Amino acid sequence: MIKVTPIAQQEEDERGSNYMWNCQRTGDFMLCYRHAGSSSGQHYHEGHSDNKNPEVMYLFSGKAELHWCPLGGNEIAVTEINAPARVEVPVMVWHQLIAVTDCCFIELNSMDDVRKDSVRIWREDFEKMINEKS
Repeated sequence: MIKVTPIAQQEEDERGSNYMWNCQRTGDFMLCYRHAGSSSGQHYHEGHSDNKNPEVMYLFSGKAELHWCPLGGNEIAVTEINAPARVEVPVMVWHQLIAVTDCCFIELNSMDDVRKDSVRIWREDFEKMINEKS
């Protein structure tokens, strides 16, 4: 359900390396730096904003874990993400990003998209909700 695609290295020389990625979206995007151990998300999106349907992020540096569960599901899965990678989160999937190391990523959405299309459920409350169904 969560789609993680490594970004392929195109070239490398003494200066460093080059990676290519394609962005079909336009507008304001968020550049995010996270400290190791920090958490982001703990929400899902309903699809009111085109830039959250699906949510797309690019992890440029570091390592993170995406904890996720479809609404109506009964278990939180964990997907490890190593930079550089493209991450796609469909609507109606609760998710929480935890920075394993310091990391940097962009979200292909704005803060306005976040306000319009994020339904927050804190992890503790979400865990209670899915455990009641079991």
